[in-house]
Amino acid sequence: MIELDEKFIKEIYIPREPDGYKGDYGHTFVVAGCKGFEGAAYFATMGAIRTGSGLVTLGTHSDVLDHLSVKLNEAMTVSIENITNVRQMLDKCTSIVIGPGLGDNPRNYDLLKKIVVCGSSPLVIDADGLNLLAKDLTLLDKRLCPTVLTPHFGEFSRLTGVPIDELKKHKIEHAFDFARKNNVILVLKDHKTIITDGKEIYINTTGNSSMANGGMGDTLAGIIASFAGQGYCTLKATLLGVYLHGLTGEILSRGMFCVNPTHLLEALPYIMKKYICNNNSNKILK
Repeated sequence: MIELDEKFIKEIYIPREPDGYKGDYGHTFVVAGCKGFEGAAYFATMGAIRTGSGLVTLGTHSDVLDHLSVKLNEAMTVSIENITNVRQMLDKCTSIVIGPGLGDNPRNYDLLKKIVVCGSSPLVIDADGLNLLAKDLTLLDKRLCPTVLTPHFGEFSRLTGVPIDELKKHKIEHAFDFARKNNVILVLKDHKTIITDGKEIYINTTGNSSMANGGMGDTLAGIIASFAGQGYCTLKATLLGVYLHGLTGEILSRGMFCVNPTHLLEALPYIMKKYICNNNSNKILK
């Protein structure tokens, strides 16, 4: 069992080349959002943007597309009702995240199935994506893509059929066994998040209860997908993303009672620069 710390994470970090351009840093495709849950799509998309994805495209439902397009000035948007858009993005993107605020219905299950079966880029499944996947875990047998699942205990219970109390009693064993059997990277979100690929177990040491509010998981999913699309192997992208997400919230909480996703998104690039890139930020965080 390995505890994530600053030294471990700094060894994962890949410095950017001085002559790098946006095409070198990936294209994250975020499939998220529906009426009433636009915020989840926004936070996942911004999580990818604020952690350095070269390009980000949000695929969302037509009835919320215009609203989110106005808010997301640094991302492109497409309608997922148009299956041609989805096929084109599967060919273009270097990472995918599906699920935040997407909605649990048969149409979205078909969309998840298409992405799981046809996509070849690293895939992060979160939130409603996990609830849809729980209907038929055999979808994972048809994958071409490395896959990260990011459940909290309720979602993990739906995936496994095991009661939450039992999962909490033996969380490391259940997480490890599920990851091994299904050949996925599992991020079991908790006060000390467990990350496992079914071969090794990692325990995150950053974050605290100041971050316990809506949208934090959506942001994390976007962060992990961003790093996976930038060329990190999927496991290292996940470890880096989980650690940075928690570290940013923890540092902000020194001066704040609660840390919301908006606060986290603003601070992410500065914390990344100061604590992980071996370089001081030009902006002082108080």
